[in-house]
Amino acid sequence: MKRNISDLLDGYLAEDMELGGVPPYSPSRIKEITMNHIMNTEHNDQPKTKARAGRRPMRLLIAAAVIAAFSVSALAAGRILGGGELFGNVFSQEKDALSQGQLDAIDQLVQSFETQDGSIPTAVTSNGATITPVAALADENVYYLRLRVEAPAGAVLPDLDPETSCYQLFGPEKEDSLTLEPAEGAYPEYAFGYQMEFRPLPDSDPSDNIKEFVIEMTNLSDDGIALNDGVSKVLTIRGLWTQAQDKSYTPIFTGEFAFDIGLNFQSQTAALPVEGLTWHHDLLDYTNTLQAMTLSPLSLSCEYKCTLQENQWVGWGVGPIKIVLKDGTAFFDDTEGYSFTGNQISDIPIADLPRSQEPSSVHRMMIPFDEPLDLTQVDYVEYGGEKIPVNVE
Repeated sequence: MKRNISDLLDGYLAEDMELGGVPPYSPSRIKEITMNHIMNTEHNDQPKTKARAGRRPMRLLIAAAVIAAFSVSALAAGRILGGGELFGNVFSQEKDALSQGQLDAIDQLVQSFETQDGSIPTAVTSNGATITPVAALADENVYYLRLRVEAPAGAVLPDLDPETSCYQLFGPEKEDSLTLEPAEGAYPEYAFGYQMEFRPLPDSDPSDNIKEFVIEMTNLSDDGIALNDGVSKVLTIRGLWTQAQDKSYTPIFTGEFAFDIGLNFQSQTAALPVEGLTWHHDLLDYTNTLQAMTLSPLSLSCEYKCTLQENQWVGWGVGPIKIVLKDGTAFFDDTEGYSFTGNQISDIPIADLPRSQEPSSVHRMMIPFDEPLDLTQVDYVEYGGEKIPVNVE
Protein backbone atom coordinates (compact mmCIF):
# COMPACT_ATOMS: atom_id res chain seq x y z
CA MET A 1 0.00 0.00 0.00
CA LYS A 2 1.41 3.38 -0.96
CA ARG A 3 1.59 5.88 1.86
CA ASN A 4 2.17 9.60 1.75
CA ILE A 5 4.28 11.31 4.33
CA SER A 6 1.43 13.64 5.27
CA ASP A 7 -0.54 10.59 6.39
CA LEU A 8 2.27 9.40 8.63
CA LEU A 9 4.16 12.43 9.83
CA ASP A 10 1.51 14.87 10.94
CA GLY A 11 3.66 16.05 13.78
CA TYR A 12 4.94 14.57 16.96
CA LEU A 13 2.39 16.83 18.64
CA ALA A 14 -0.50 14.78 17.28
CA GLU A 15 -0.51 12.16 20.01
CA ASP A 16 -3.84 10.69 18.98
CA MET A 17 -2.55 9.63 15.57
CA GLU A 18 -2.06 5.96 14.81
CA LEU A 19 1.15 5.36 12.92
CA GLY A 20 1.88 2.44 10.67
CA GLY A 21 -0.99 0.22 11.73
CA VAL A 22 0.62 -1.39 14.78
CA PRO A 23 -1.42 -4.47 15.71
CA PRO A 24 -2.79 -3.75 19.20
CA TYR A 25 -3.26 -7.44 19.83
CA SER A 26 0.34 -8.63 19.48
CA PRO A 27 1.27 -10.55 22.62
CA SER A 28 4.81 -11.26 21.58
CA ARG A 29 5.79 -7.62 21.85
CA ILE A 30 3.99 -4.40 21.21
CA LYS A 31 7.43 -2.88 20.66
CA GLU A 32 8.03 -5.20 17.72
CA ILE A 33 6.70 -3.04 14.94
CA THR A 34 7.56 -5.25 11.99
CA MET A 35 7.25 -5.37 8.25
CA ASN A 36 5.37 -8.52 8.92
CA HIS A 37 3.03 -9.58 6.12
CA ILE A 38 1.91 -12.67 4.25
CA MET A 39 3.63 -13.13 0.89
CA ASN A 40 2.06 -16.21 -0.59
CA THR A 41 -1.63 -15.54 0.11
CA GLU A 42 -4.12 -12.85 -0.65
CA HIS A 43 -3.39 -11.16 2.71
CA ASN A 44 -0.83 -8.68 1.46
CA ASP A 45 -2.84 -5.91 3.07
CA GLN A 46 -1.64 -6.95 6.52
CA PRO A 47 -0.42 -4.09 8.71
CA LYS A 48 3.12 -3.15 7.79
CA THR A 49 4.96 -1.55 10.65
CA LYS A 50 8.46 -1.42 11.95
CA ALA A 51 10.57 -2.24 14.96
CA ARG A 52 13.11 0.02 16.56
CA ALA A 53 16.28 -1.71 17.56
CA GLY A 54 19.55 -0.95 19.22
CA ARG A 55 20.59 0.62 22.49
CA ARG A 56 19.25 4.17 22.16
CA PRO A 57 15.44 4.61 22.23
CA MET A 58 14.12 6.67 19.34
CA ARG A 59 10.44 7.51 19.32
CA LEU A 60 8.57 7.81 16.08
CA LEU A 61 8.46 11.27 14.60
CA ILE A 62 11.71 12.17 16.24
CA ALA A 63 11.36 15.83 15.40
CA ALA A 64 10.63 16.11 19.11
CA ALA A 65 14.08 14.81 19.95
CA VAL A 66 16.59 17.44 18.86
CA ILE A 67 19.91 15.74 18.27
CA ALA A 68 23.37 17.18 18.80
CA ALA A 69 24.32 20.12 16.63
CA PHE A 70 26.74 19.75 13.77
CA SER A 71 29.47 22.33 14.28
CA VAL A 72 29.66 23.27 10.59
CA SER A 73 27.30 23.17 7.68
CA ALA A 74 27.70 20.23 5.33
CA LEU A 75 28.37 22.74 2.57
CA ALA A 76 30.59 25.09 4.53
CA ALA A 77 34.07 25.99 3.42
CA GLY A 78 33.42 24.63 -0.05
CA ARG A 79 33.92 20.99 0.86
CA ILE A 80 31.76 17.89 1.13
CA LEU A 81 32.11 16.21 4.51
CA GLY A 82 32.79 12.51 4.96
CA GLY A 83 30.08 10.02 5.83
CA GLY A 84 31.00 9.92 9.50
CA GLU A 85 30.81 13.70 9.76
CA LEU A 86 27.52 13.84 7.87
CA PHE A 87 25.65 11.08 9.67
CA GLY A 88 27.60 10.14 12.80
CA ASN A 89 25.54 12.38 15.08
CA VAL A 90 22.32 11.01 13.66
CA PHE A 91 23.06 7.82 15.57
CA SER A 92 24.69 9.20 18.69
CA GLN A 93 24.35 12.43 20.61
CA GLU A 94 27.65 11.88 22.39
CA LYS A 95 30.93 12.97 20.87
CA ASP A 96 33.13 10.06 19.81
CA ALA A 97 30.43 7.57 20.86
CA LEU A 98 30.74 5.61 17.61
CA SER A 99 33.73 3.38 17.00
CA GLN A 100 36.02 3.86 14.04
CA GLY A 101 34.58 0.67 12.56
CA GLN A 102 31.06 2.10 12.78
CA LEU A 103 32.20 5.35 11.13
CA ASP A 104 33.93 3.32 8.41
CA ALA A 105 30.71 1.40 7.81
CA ILE A 106 28.88 4.69 7.31
CA ASP A 107 31.59 5.97 4.96
CA GLN A 108 31.22 2.89 2.74
CA LEU A 109 27.48 3.45 2.30
CA VAL A 110 27.21 7.24 2.02
CA GLN A 111 26.59 8.74 -1.41
CA SER A 112 26.69 12.47 -2.08
CA PHE A 113 24.47 14.35 -4.53
CA GLU A 114 27.29 16.03 -6.42
CA THR A 115 27.09 17.56 -9.86
CA GLN A 116 29.10 15.90 -12.60
CA ASP A 117 32.10 18.15 -11.99
CA GLY A 118 32.06 17.20 -8.30
CA SER A 119 31.64 20.76 -7.11
CA ILE A 120 28.26 21.66 -5.57
CA PRO A 121 25.47 19.21 -4.74
CA THR A 122 22.33 19.55 -6.84
CA ALA A 123 20.01 22.23 -5.47
CA VAL A 124 16.48 23.32 -6.37
CA THR A 125 15.31 26.92 -5.96
CA SER A 126 11.64 27.91 -5.89
CA ASN A 127 10.04 31.20 -4.77
CA GLY A 128 13.31 32.43 -3.33
CA ALA A 129 13.99 29.33 -1.21
CA THR A 130 16.59 26.66 -1.95
CA ILE A 131 16.66 23.02 -0.82
CA THR A 132 19.81 20.97 -1.40
CA PRO A 133 20.07 17.19 -0.96
CA VAL A 134 23.52 16.83 0.55
CA ALA A 135 24.05 13.10 1.00
CA ALA A 136 22.27 9.79 1.46
CA LEU A 137 22.98 6.80 3.67
CA ALA A 138 20.94 3.80 2.61
CA ASP A 139 20.51 0.07 2.53
CA GLU A 140 17.65 -2.09 1.34
CA ASN A 141 15.46 -1.21 4.31
CA VAL A 142 16.44 2.23 5.60
CA TYR A 143 17.30 5.50 3.87
CA TYR A 144 18.72 8.60 5.58
CA LEU A 145 18.67 11.80 3.53
CA ARG A 146 20.44 14.94 4.73
CA LEU A 147 18.97 18.19 3.41
CA ARG A 148 20.15 21.80 3.54
CA VAL A 149 17.25 24.27 3.57
CA GLU A 150 17.76 27.96 2.82
CA ALA A 151 14.65 30.07 3.36
CA PRO A 152 14.11 33.27 1.37
CA ALA A 153 16.17 36.30 2.37
CA GLY A 154 14.87 37.92 5.52
CA ALA A 155 13.43 34.72 7.02
CA VAL A 156 14.89 33.14 10.15
CA LEU A 157 15.01 29.41 10.96
CA PRO A 158 15.64 29.20 14.71
CA ASP A 159 15.78 26.09 16.85
CA LEU A 160 12.22 25.44 18.04
CA ASP A 161 11.02 24.29 21.44
CA PRO A 162 9.73 20.77 20.70
CA GLU A 163 7.20 21.11 23.51
CA THR A 164 5.34 23.82 21.65
CA SER A 165 6.15 23.63 17.93
CA CYS A 166 8.13 21.84 15.24
CA TYR A 167 9.22 22.16 11.64
CA GLN A 168 7.35 20.17 8.99
CA LEU A 169 8.16 19.57 5.34
CA PHE A 170 4.45 19.46 4.52
CA GLY A 171 1.40 21.60 5.20
CA PRO A 172 -2.20 21.01 6.22
CA GLU A 173 -3.66 20.69 2.71
CA LYS A 174 -3.39 17.83 0.25
CA GLU A 175 -1.54 20.02 -2.22
CA ASP A 176 1.08 20.65 0.49
CA SER A 177 1.91 16.94 0.86
CA LEU A 178 5.43 15.59 0.76
CA THR A 179 5.54 12.60 -1.61
CA LEU A 180 7.96 9.88 -2.67
CA GLU A 181 7.02 8.47 -6.08
CA PRO A 182 8.85 5.64 -7.90
CA ALA A 183 9.25 5.69 -11.66
CA GLU A 184 5.97 4.94 -13.42
CA GLY A 185 5.55 1.22 -13.97
CA ALA A 186 8.65 0.32 -11.95
CA TYR A 187 6.72 -1.67 -9.35
CA PRO A 188 3.40 -3.51 -9.19
CA GLU A 189 0.49 -1.32 -8.15
CA TYR A 190 0.44 -0.57 -4.41
CA ALA A 191 3.61 -2.60 -3.81
CA PHE A 192 5.72 0.40 -2.82
CA GLY A 193 5.25 1.72 0.71
CA TYR A 194 7.29 3.74 3.15
CA GLN A 195 7.30 5.51 6.48
CA MET A 196 9.31 8.63 7.33
CA GLU A 197 10.73 10.43 10.32
CA PHE A 198 11.91 14.01 10.19
CA ARG A 199 14.77 15.45 12.26
CA PRO A 200 15.87 19.09 12.43
CA LEU A 201 19.58 19.54 13.04
CA PRO A 202 20.47 22.55 15.21
CA ASP A 203 23.11 24.75 13.59
CA SER A 204 25.81 27.10 14.77
CA ASP A 205 23.75 30.17 13.84
CA PRO A 206 20.03 29.70 14.60
CA SER A 207 19.42 33.36 13.79
CA ASP A 208 20.00 32.94 10.04
CA ASN A 209 17.81 31.50 7.27
CA ILE A 210 19.66 28.20 6.88
CA LYS A 211 18.97 24.92 8.64
CA GLU A 212 19.78 21.30 7.92
CA PHE A 213 17.50 18.30 8.38
CA VAL A 214 17.66 14.53 8.15
CA ILE A 215 14.77 12.51 6.76
CA GLU A 216 14.72 8.81 7.66
CA MET A 217 12.69 6.59 5.34
CA THR A 218 11.78 3.05 6.32
CA ASN A 219 10.81 0.49 3.72
CA LEU A 220 7.28 -0.94 4.05
CA SER A 221 7.11 -2.37 0.54
CA ASP A 222 5.96 -5.71 -0.81
CA ASP A 223 7.57 -7.99 -3.40
CA GLY A 224 11.15 -7.58 -2.19
CA ILE A 225 11.36 -3.91 -3.22
CA ALA A 226 14.45 -2.18 -1.80
CA LEU A 227 15.09 1.48 -1.14
CA ASN A 228 18.51 1.24 -2.79
CA ASP A 229 17.54 -0.88 -5.80
CA GLY A 230 18.54 1.77 -8.33
CA VAL A 231 14.97 2.54 -9.37
CA SER A 232 14.18 6.23 -9.80
CA LYS A 233 12.26 7.60 -6.80
CA VAL A 234 11.33 11.27 -6.83
CA LEU A 235 10.97 13.05 -3.50
CA THR A 236 8.85 16.20 -3.82
CA ILE A 237 8.81 18.80 -1.05
CA ARG A 238 6.34 21.66 -1.32
CA GLY A 239 7.63 23.98 1.36
CA LEU A 240 8.51 24.36 5.01
CA TRP A 241 6.00 24.99 7.81
CA THR A 242 5.95 25.20 11.56
CA GLN A 243 3.30 23.20 13.40
CA ALA A 244 2.00 24.44 16.73
CA GLN A 245 0.73 22.38 19.63
CA ASP A 246 -2.84 22.89 18.48
CA LYS A 247 -1.80 21.38 15.12
CA SER A 248 -2.14 24.66 13.27
CA TYR A 249 0.40 25.27 10.50
CA THR A 250 2.30 28.44 9.64
CA PRO A 251 4.07 28.50 6.25
CA ILE A 252 7.65 29.74 6.15
CA PHE A 253 7.85 29.30 2.38
CA THR A 254 6.15 27.22 -0.30
CA GLY A 255 7.27 26.02 -3.71
CA GLU A 256 8.11 22.79 -5.47
CA PHE A 257 11.40 21.03 -4.81
CA ALA A 258 11.82 17.65 -6.53
CA PHE A 259 14.84 15.34 -6.25
CA ASP A 260 15.51 11.88 -7.60
CA ILE A 261 16.91 10.07 -4.57
CA GLY A 262 16.64 6.51 -5.89
CA LEU A 263 19.82 6.09 -7.91
CA ASN A 264 23.40 4.95 -7.36
CA PHE A 265 23.54 3.75 -3.79
CA GLN A 266 25.84 1.23 -2.22
CA SER A 267 24.91 -2.05 -0.58
CA GLN A 268 26.87 -3.96 2.01
CA THR A 269 25.11 -7.07 3.26
CA ALA A 270 25.95 -10.40 4.81
CA ALA A 271 23.62 -13.30 4.04
CA LEU A 272 23.60 -15.78 6.92
CA PRO A 273 23.23 -19.59 6.64
CA VAL A 274 19.92 -19.85 8.48
CA GLU A 275 17.61 -21.82 6.20
CA GLY A 276 15.71 -24.43 8.19
CA LEU A 277 16.42 -23.01 11.65
CA THR A 278 13.29 -23.07 13.81
CA TRP A 279 11.89 -21.43 16.90
CA HIS A 280 8.85 -22.70 18.78
CA HIS A 281 6.61 -20.47 20.86
CA ASP A 282 5.80 -22.81 23.72
CA LEU A 283 2.89 -20.88 25.17
CA LEU A 284 1.09 -20.11 21.91
CA ASP A 285 2.22 -23.37 20.30
CA TYR A 286 3.39 -22.22 16.89
CA THR A 287 6.66 -22.71 15.03
CA ASN A 288 8.67 -20.38 12.82
CA THR A 289 11.13 -21.70 10.24
CA LEU A 290 13.72 -19.29 8.84
CA GLN A 291 14.16 -19.06 5.08
CA ALA A 292 16.75 -16.25 4.97
CA MET A 293 18.43 -13.65 7.17
CA THR A 294 20.55 -10.70 6.07
CA LEU A 295 22.65 -8.21 8.01
CA SER A 296 23.71 -4.77 6.87
CA PRO A 297 25.31 -1.93 8.83
CA LEU A 298 21.86 -0.32 9.12
CA SER A 299 19.39 -3.16 9.58
CA LEU A 300 18.59 -6.84 9.91
CA SER A 301 15.99 -8.50 7.71
CA CYS A 302 14.68 -12.02 7.50
CA GLU A 303 12.10 -14.20 5.82
CA TYR A 304 10.35 -17.01 7.63
CA LYS A 305 7.42 -19.40 7.49
CA CYS A 306 4.99 -19.78 10.34
CA THR A 307 2.46 -22.39 11.45
CA LEU A 308 0.30 -19.69 13.05
CA GLN A 309 -2.41 -18.46 10.71
CA GLU A 310 -4.17 -15.13 10.48
CA ASN A 311 -6.39 -14.46 13.48
CA GLN A 312 -7.92 -11.64 15.50
CA TRP A 313 -5.86 -12.11 18.64
CA VAL A 314 -2.16 -12.43 17.98
CA GLY A 315 0.46 -11.63 15.34
CA TRP A 316 3.36 -13.81 14.36
CA GLY A 317 6.62 -12.42 15.70
CA VAL A 318 9.80 -13.83 14.21
CA GLY A 319 11.19 -14.92 17.58
CA PRO A 320 14.10 -13.91 19.82
CA ILE A 321 17.17 -12.54 18.02
CA LYS A 322 20.51 -11.48 19.48
CA ILE A 323 23.53 -10.01 17.69
CA VAL A 324 26.77 -10.60 19.60
CA LEU A 325 30.07 -8.87 18.82
CA LYS A 326 33.53 -10.39 19.01
CA ASP A 327 34.20 -8.63 22.31
CA GLY A 328 31.25 -10.48 23.82
CA THR A 329 28.87 -7.53 24.02
CA ALA A 330 25.34 -7.72 22.63
CA PHE A 331 24.84 -5.14 19.89
CA PHE A 332 21.17 -6.05 19.72
CA ASP A 333 19.19 -8.25 22.08
CA ASP A 334 15.50 -8.91 21.59
CA THR A 335 15.12 -12.10 23.55
CA GLU A 336 13.01 -10.84 26.43
CA GLY A 337 10.23 -9.65 24.15
CA TYR A 338 9.02 -13.23 23.81
CA SER A 339 8.81 -14.03 27.51
CA PHE A 340 5.38 -14.08 29.15
CA THR A 341 4.46 -14.08 32.80
CA GLY A 342 1.26 -14.13 34.77
CA ASN A 343 -1.93 -13.64 32.81
CA GLN A 344 -0.58 -11.28 30.13
CA ILE A 345 -2.46 -13.13 27.43
CA SER A 346 -5.26 -14.67 29.45
CA ASP A 347 -7.83 -13.14 27.11
CA ILE A 348 -6.50 -15.10 24.13
CA PRO A 349 -8.11 -18.50 23.49
CA ILE A 350 -4.81 -20.27 22.89
CA ALA A 351 -6.42 -23.59 22.02
CA ASP A 352 -8.50 -21.92 19.30
CA LEU A 353 -5.66 -20.17 17.51
CA PRO A 354 -5.60 -21.30 13.86
CA ARG A 355 -2.48 -23.30 13.06
CA SER A 356 -1.24 -25.41 10.20
CA GLN A 357 0.59 -28.71 10.52
CA GLU A 358 3.55 -27.39 8.55
CA PRO A 359 4.85 -23.80 8.27
CA SER A 360 2.86 -22.28 5.44
CA SER A 361 2.27 -18.54 5.65
CA VAL A 362 5.42 -16.64 4.68
CA HIS A 363 6.47 -13.37 6.29
CA ARG A 364 9.18 -10.77 6.05
CA MET A 365 10.49 -8.76 8.98
CA MET A 366 13.13 -6.09 9.28
CA ILE A 367 14.68 -4.18 12.18
CA PRO A 368 16.41 -0.84 11.62
CA PHE A 369 19.33 -0.28 13.99
CA ASP A 370 19.69 2.83 16.12
CA GLU A 371 23.46 2.62 15.65
CA PRO A 372 25.46 1.49 12.61
CA LEU A 373 26.74 -2.06 12.84
CA ASP A 374 30.38 -2.81 12.00
CA LEU A 375 29.89 -6.17 10.28
CA THR A 376 33.56 -7.11 10.70
CA GLN A 377 33.07 -7.08 14.49
CA VAL A 378 30.06 -9.41 14.58
CA ASP A 379 30.78 -12.84 16.05
CA TYR A 380 27.39 -14.48 15.68
CA VAL A 381 23.64 -14.02 15.52
CA GLU A 382 21.61 -16.15 17.91
CA TYR A 383 18.18 -17.42 16.91
CA GLY A 384 16.13 -20.10 18.62
CA GLY A 385 19.08 -21.10 20.76
CA GLU A 386 21.33 -21.58 17.72
CA LYS A 387 24.44 -19.47 17.13
CA ILE A 388 24.86 -18.46 13.50
CA PRO A 389 28.46 -17.44 12.74
CA VAL A 390 29.07 -14.21 10.83
CA ASN A 391 32.26 -14.05 8.80
CA VAL A 392 32.86 -10.72 7.08
CA GLU A 393 36.32 -9.53 6.08
